[in-house]
Amino acid sequence: MFTNIYKVTSPTVIEKFVDNVELETDKVVVKVDYMAICKADIRYFLGARDKNVLEHKYPLAPIHEAVGHVIKDPTNTFKKGDKVILIPNSTTKENLSRDINYRCVRPDLGSNYALNATFRSSTTDGFLRQYYTCFPSLLVKYNNKINGEIAVFSELLSVSNAALRRIDFSKVKKLALFGDGIMGYVVYVMLVNKYNDLDITVFGTMEEKLKMFKKAKTKLVSEPCNEWFDTLIECVGGQYSENAINNMINIASVGADLILMGVSESKIPLNTRLILEKGLTIKGVTRSNREDFETVASLFNNKEFVNDVKPLVLSINNINSLNDIYKCFYDDINNKTVIGKNIMTW
Repeated sequence: MFTNIYKVTSPTVIEKFVDNVELETDKVVVKVDYMAICKADIRYFLGARDKNVLEHKYPLAPIHEAVGHVIKDPTNTFKKGDKVILIPNSTTKENLSRDINYRCVRPDLGSNYALNATFRSSTTDGFLRQYYTCFPSLLVKYNNKINGEIAVFSELLSVSNAALRRIDFSKVKKLALFGDGIMGYVVYVMLVNKYNDLDITVFGTMEEKLKMFKKAKTKLVSEPCNEWFDTLIECVGGQYSENAINNMINIASVGADLILMGVSESKIPLNTRLILEKGLTIKGVTRSNREDFETVASLFNNKEFVNDVKPLVLSINNINSLNDIYKCFYDDINNKTVIGKNIMTW
């Protein structure tokens, strides 16, 4: 069985390849239905990473946010037609045994932190293809009544859930969330749907974006802040990480926890004096586990949760050619003012 797979071969160049989908007795065959573009995909597409890194990446099929439906399952784990979330990160018992520190077995971290774990669209080809095969453990079934363009946000939501697992909510009194982009919004969605009585303040740079955070207090980062927070989450990344993280350090109370989620390609100078004086704890979150995807799949049964995710769908685009893929990439690259994504479907 053959399928088209699309790979970034050099900055701003995507080419079509033909891949052989082998029908194996221990793997599930999935039709990829909906895909979303991540900022990491955009960095690879634009070549906005260190040149030495990119030399080892290309050619690379992007996309790690995808859902599909089961075509065939020789393992009888799923039924034909089941809607499934595609898990981009994977590891094996052999990978785990090589992890000298064994920290990946900690529930607040997870197996994706194993030294030899792989990740779609980063260390191996992603989901920009029509058909895909994998072990059943790399698929999570979700409610067939949920539209795929909503479920495609599962990966982002799962990372948000992974971040929340790093927090002891029994000790949280006042939480600050920095970032009015899509990552900030999905963390907010997880917070208000799992811990609806939290005191949350969202800090951002655009009043129009902050209006989406309806169940939280909002504040422009340019405004003075005279409050103290015991838990602070950063979802900014990029060139603005420095200001965001140092602002968090300034308004953190003694002994506060800082969760960093934004990715930056440059080194960020931090106010280490205040970190030491306040005895702050900083934790980094990058990816999620199968358990996080299962949590998200269960939340899709909550109508209010689904309604909170819906505004993220900016458009649904049928992909019939390479030009259609290019258009979606550039639409997401040029979107600076609206929280959401332009979803792709075959």
